[in-house]
Formats: sequence, structure tokens, C-alpha cells
Amino acid sequence: MKIIKLKNLPAIEYQRIIKRASGKLREIIPLVEKIIYDVRLAGDNAIYEKYQERYGKACYQSVFVSGEEIKEAYKKVSRDFISTINQMIRNITMVHEAQLRTKKDSVIEPLEGIKVWREWRPIEKVGLYIPGGKAIYPSSVLMSTIPAKIAGCREIVMCSPPKERGEIPYPTLVAADMVGIKKIFKVGGPEAIAALAYGTESIPKVYKIFGAGNSYVTAAKLLSLSEVAVDMPAGPSEVLIIADETANPAFIAADLLADGEHGNDSACVLLTTSKIIALEVVAELEKQLLNLPTAKYIKESLAKYGLIVLVDSIKEAINFANEYAPEHLELMVKNPEKIINKILNAGSVFLGDWTSKSAGDYATGANHVLPTGGTAKMYPPLGVDAFGKWMQVQKCTKTGLKNIKQTVETISEVEQLPAHKNATSIRFL
Repeated sequence: MKIIKLKNLPAIEYQRIIKRASGKLREIIPLVEKIIYDVRLAGDNAIYEKYQERYGKACYQSVFVSGEEIKEAYKKVSRDFISTINQMIRNITMVHEAQLRTKKDSVIEPLEGIKVWREWRPIEKVGLYIPGGKAIYPSSVLMSTIPAKIAGCREIVMCSPPKERGEIPYPTLVAADMVGIKKIFKVGGPEAIAALAYGTESIPKVYKIFGAGNSYVTAAKLLSLSEVAVDMPAGPSEVLIIADETANPAFIAADLLADGEHGNDSACVLLTTSKIIALEVVAELEKQLLNLPTAKYIKESLAKYGLIVLVDSIKEAINFANEYAPEHLELMVKNPEKIINKILNAGSVFLGDWTSKSAGDYATGANHVLPTGGTAKMYPPLGVDAFGKWMQVQKCTKTGLKNIKQTVETISEVEQLPAHKNATSIRFL
């Protein structure tokens, strides 16, 4: 990776790094539109045609994951894996249960006899997209399902792309079973998003879709917004690290590599005030890459959207970070707690040398489904609140309605809606 001063970064390159993989969406939208149209038109058959062509008819005869397949999955995973999933379930549940302490808002009384409040209602039917592709993500099953269950969603439908033999990876199936998912389908990519948005003969239509994916999945989610809600346009993974002279270069390099191995379009950026740290990170990247079987993807992602930038101050780094709005933001500085209040846009923030990116991805209990591509400027991390909505409730007594009668009648006349006026006036005739 090259080292460059932020102020010397050409404007074109600056914008390319800021936009990263999200800049490709316009190019692929026409292709994704056709896939969605095919699934809407042909349902299961459109999915079978693609996946039977890819894996062979013998491998792919049904989109639904059977009980036998799940039993077989348990035989293929280790006891350590089961223990790991149990600890993750515990921590994720603790963190997410705290997000929704009450399902009823405070009751407000604007005037005597008038009460207004909100009540929580879960989204009844939700779809979870669990990416597969180049890796296996049982962790994403937990991150999506646990808050959905805490929220009280009645129907949870999971889609995940199958592997070479037409099956979902065993660890993913075991994790799904351990958190109680009953409707699991072997479908990935835009086809899965279209199926969840519109429904097919096998896959139920849902009201909201959750889960990260590649640029094609993100495009499909955006194109389905007229039919279904989505959590966020989460795409390729990304990390931005702010480091000063106190940071550990080996730790920095390790976290950059950890993000880069997600795929060849991941974004890995380091902003540092120290040239020595920058040089040592470059050396560590080369050293640690030698031992990683995922080095191919990492090298491609570093070449596309990787950057090591020298800044004159932490303030300059923070300004860039707020414009970049990273999915993962690591503050490897002397006193990270002192600058956290200056961070405006980030999906998940990691404080200090010992808060590794992988700790947050898996085991702290924080959610790892996060906004990417700069959308942390307007989207939050996935949480319990995303799986429900507040329903507004109000009640007036006769005294309460009398207290606002003149207001209702006056504004109804101004807006030339006489029936609105009458709906209040008639109650006092």
C-alpha cells in the first residue's frame, strides 16, 4: 500500500476512495432489474433455472432446507463451534435486550382530558439475507435473528446462497437452528431479495428485508423499496483506522487485513499522524499476508480501495472520517474516549488497541450488520428497533375534546375541509 499525505491526494482519487464500492451500483442496476423481473414473473422456476445450471439438477431440486439437512449439519460441526455459538447468543442477547427496555412510550397529556402515547409493535414478517459467497457467516445468522426474536417478529424467513453441491454451509445451518429459524431457503444474490420482496411458490413474501451482501444484493434491495422495506443498503465491508504514535502497527495491520479478506471490494483505510507508524504498518501488512490463505482477496481489496494516509492532526483525520462515514471506525489513539464525541458518522466504533475488529464482529454482543458506503451518515447499526415500529395511540375525554374544539374547527375552515370540522362539532350539538 502506498503512503500519501491527505492534502496531496488528487481530487479524483479522493472521491473514488470516498465512494468506494458503492460507486458501482449504477452500472449493475440494469442487470439486477432483469433478475428481479424474472423472479417476479416465474417465481421458483427462475431460481431453479439459475441454480440447477450452476450446481446441477441432482444438487438443487428444492429451495427449502429440510430437517434432514439440518441434522446432517450438526454432525459436521465441532463441539467447540456449538460452545462458541452459545456464548455469542448469550452476549448478543444481553446487548440487544437492553435496547428495548419498554414497549410503551411515556404518556403525554397536552391538556386535561387528552392523552397521547406510542406502543411498540413488531414487524410480523421479516426476511434475513445471510451472505455466503467466498466465506461462511453463522455469526450473521445470530446478529440478524436474535434482535428479530427480541422484537417479537412472528415469521422469520432466512435466505442464504448455496455452495458447490447445492447446500448451505453446515455451520450456518446449525447456527440458524440454534436460534430457532424454521424457514430456511437455499437462495442467494438478487434472486433471494426478489423472492423475499415479492414471494414465490416456496418463499414467503415479507414486509422487511435485513442483511448485508455484495453490490448486486444491495442494488436488489434498493430496487425493491416500492414493495418492501429494507434495513439499510449494506454492501462490501470497510474499516477506517485513526492512529497516533502510540498505536501498535501490528494490531493496525491485522485489523486492515481482517477487513480486506471479506472480498476483493472491501475498503481498508488508515489515517495516521505518524510516518513511522505508517511505514511499520506497511511492513506488517507484507509480513502478515504471507500466512493468510485469503491473501488473494486481501491484495485485491487493498489495491482497489486501500489507502494509508498521513494527516497533520487527529482533527484532520476526524474530519475525513466524518465525510467517509465508515462501517467500522477504529480509534487507536492515546485517549480515544476524549474524541468519541467528535465522531458524527460511523456504523460501529472501536476504542483503543485492544478492541479488535473481529471482537466486535463476533463476540462483544454489538451488532455487526452495519451501514456501508457512506450510509452511516443516515443509517444506524442493526438493532431491535429495526424489527418493529411505534404505533401512535391517543384518547380524548369529552372535556379533552372541548379544550381543543375551537382549534379543530378553525383549522378545518382554513383548510376548507368542512367534514373535519363537523366530526368534532357534532359531538357537542
